[in-house]
Amino acid sequence: MSSERILGMLLTFGLTALGMLLFTLYFSEGGIIESIEVLYNEGKLGALISLGALLNLPVFFYLLRDNRFEMAYGMVTLLLLLAALIAWLKLA
Repeated sequence: MSSERILGMLLTFGLTALGMLLFTLYFSEGGIIESIEVLYNEGKLGALISLGALLNLPVFFYLLRDNRFEMAYGMVTLLLLLAALIAWLKLA
């Protein structure tokens, strides 16, 4: 695996975490950890992950436009893993 792909995966992880954090801080009255625990107990943590992952869209298209395909492949790889995690959370 190339370093560009790993960088794309790290970028995706960071942007998704940032999106989750911003969404939680904006809409939640409690702390971050408590909010995530409540969402997990209510079965809505997958929705928070999905909303957090939306920050990846403009970056992904920017990478494609800039011909940084290896980083875009890394982003797609981690997004597929996140989709599997969301599906597992929905079924659990």
